[in-house]
Amino acid sequence: MPLLPRTRPRRPWMPWVRVALVALLVTGAGYGALELGHRYLGLQKLTIEQVNISGCRGERLEQAQAIADKLCLGKPLFWFDAEKLRETLEGRRWVKGLLIRRDPPDRLSLVIEERKPILWLVRPEGVFLVSDDGIVLDRLNQVDLLAIPVVADPKSQEDKPMVQLIRTATSLRNKQKEFYDRLTELRWSDRGPVAFLEGLDAPIYLSRMEPEKNIPNFQMLYLNELSKRQDLASLRYIDLRWDDEIAVGEPQDSLPPRAQPQPR
Repeated sequence: MPLLPRTRPRRPWMPWVRVALVALLVTGAGYGALELGHRYLGLQKLTIEQVNISGCRGERLEQAQAIADKLCLGKPLFWFDAEKLRETLEGRRWVKGLLIRRDPPDRLSLVIEERKPILWLVRPEGVFLVSDDGIVLDRLNQVDLLAIPVVADPKSQEDKPMVQLIRTATSLRNKQKEFYDRLTELRWSDRGPVAFLEGLDAPIYLSRMEPEKNIPNFQMLYLNELSKRQDLASLRYIDLRWDDEIAVGEPQDSLPPRAQPQPR
């Protein structure tokens, strides 16, 4: 009768059990060492006792601070739910991004990137801020009234024209800040973006692809000539769409006298 083999059957799960046991022992030893250090050596626990926030202020800072304190205070510095904190803060329309930094032993630092308002949007239900990435933000706040262009024309508030106006305003702010700061209104027309400047009633036609084109030339022309004209308020338009040229719509001539009926 043949003898049974003495070799034991292979257990493929055994190495994973050993790894788990070693990890458990290391974790337990580390936790025990921390507890001993806290109790007998005066070491501070790695729990969040303070949350510092930068990048915003006023009501927004108070709002972010309340959210962070509720979700983080008293939680382990390296084990709190950072994704929930990020999701909750970035769920606010005015928050564009969030940087989380842990500062042992007990401090959490948050750097918030706010969305930058680019336009005022005037609608029947109210006046709202619009950010440079197209997000509708806060309602009009008299305390924080910003001197930025208004979009009041209903047709200009449709999706495609609004996207074009946001691009126009962003380009002007980045490349011609002085001109952008003096704008009172932006509209979209068949010719492209139309700007209205403080102290000038005539519409200013801008290039679709390069809204900033000819603006330095216009500023020199306005300063040296247009601002000194007696009929400035009667100019029909100023067109900056041409290369190195500015077209000025002169005031319309007075209507010709009506013909008087001749007596028979």
